[in-house]
Amino acid sequence: MTITIELGPCTTPRDNFIAEAALSADAAANSRWRMVDTTSGDAVPAQIDAVEGAPRLSWFVKELAPGEKRLYELQPDDGEAPRGISLDDQAENGRVVVYYGGALQTIYHYGMPNYRPYFAPNVAPAGRAGSNVTSMDGSQPKSITDDGPPDHTWHRSLWYACGDLNGVDFYLEPAAFAEGYGPHVGTGYGRIVHGGFDWMVSGPAWGGFQQRAAWVAPGGAVLLDDVRRFRMYRLKGRIRLWDIEATFTARDAAVTFGQTNENALPLMRVADIIDEWDGGTMSLSTGISGSANCFGERAQWADCSGPLARAPGHDPEVFGIAMLDHPSNRNHPNAWFVRGYGPVGANLPYFDGALTLAPGEAWRLRHRMYIHQGYAAEGGVADRFDEYANPVPASVI
Repeated sequence: MTITIELGPCTTPRDNFIAEAALSADAAANSRWRMVDTTSGDAVPAQIDAVEGAPRLSWFVKELAPGEKRLYELQPDDGEAPRGISLDDQAENGRVVVYYGGALQTIYHYGMPNYRPYFAPNVAPAGRAGSNVTSMDGSQPKSITDDGPPDHTWHRSLWYACGDLNGVDFYLEPAAFAEGYGPHVGTGYGRIVHGGFDWMVSGPAWGGFQQRAAWVAPGGAVLLDDVRRFRMYRLKGRIRLWDIEATFTARDAAVTFGQTNENALPLMRVADIIDEWDGGTMSLSTGISGSANCFGERAQWADCSGPLARAPGHDPEVFGIAMLDHPSNRNHPNAWFVRGYGPVGANLPYFDGALTLAPGEAWRLRHRMYIHQGYAAEGGVADRFDEYANPVPASVI
């Protein structure tokens, strides 16, 4: 089978991205494929999935100029399988380990005794050439987020939570930073309980999963159904790019996300070594910088960058992590919750007022995460938001 795909045009320059196109129902999702540029003859691995029902094609594109159109042929591939994004569901440990080109990228912790699922670590590709996690000079890949820091032990690297959902605390945890510290509402702690995975995909272009979970109050009542999606993309160079999504649906009764600062919708806790208090820089798409100035401001994205790898005898390596707010999100662009000690994220109920969902009503949140080298401008965060908001069109011809 040979299929011709037209990619483009776009209005701004694009480079180092994953393109996607819908295919007919007879496309084989479990076979191996490649995309061949009909002009240059260059070939790259392609991936077909049917997780949405209809087949979808994904492949890597090095660059595309504004106004340019490009033709590709989808062909069977019998070459050596490339290293892409690989997921290992370790059900006995309640976690999914995500590998990027064969190296650890993140772990999704979903099982007991966790109070809620979260991603930790989130590895930045720092380090001198040839270094790895066993390097002894400090020049090596490092997590750019922190999990359970002493000042806020309930900060879970990259996660979703709510400090007041119908009077139940789904944000704090019993292991607090001091004796006698308890839930800020109610008398117990809610849990976000894993229900199962609808699908899990590994491949040369992307890997990810869809999870079902439930928000369970201390007495056992389910307040909220929760469907999450994770997709990490295999790109070139010292960057990492992935999407996280959550759809919250009220179960049997109305639920209210309270107007509290203790929400993670979602939230990341930036690594201490690059937070503003330790020499890093908080910035927004509007050009504002500094956590005090950024707090509560509306913007398309928020970023924290700073010297992450500081090996003796080497110049510090600056890396950053950005959270991008999808244009389809409620009240986009959202106001940002940022603090100089590391939390960065969205908290719509805090800034815009408590949010109530009627029984069966859903609230969908979509965000893209981007780890980059350099500060926000050098790392091209603005260009990545444009790519997220305006995907390059592609179709079968």
